[in-house]
Amino acid sequence: MENKTYEVKIFYSGFCTYNISAQNEDEAILSARKIERNEKEILSNLENWNEADEATLIEDEKRSK
Repeated sequence: MENKTYEVKIFYSGFCTYNISAQNEDEAILSARKIERNEKEILSNLENWNEADEATLIEDEKRSK
């Protein structure tokens, strides 16, 4: 069987943790979104998100002619 070419996207979950002082949950979320991300924390929290991974068949140009 001949191999086909796919564009594959692998998704990961990740997060940063912040301590936010706010009036309510919505305000806390909005405040946390404005804070610069801690890239080191994101990388240490990555986990595979297998349900979101996808592969799309890329048509071979030679075959389409």
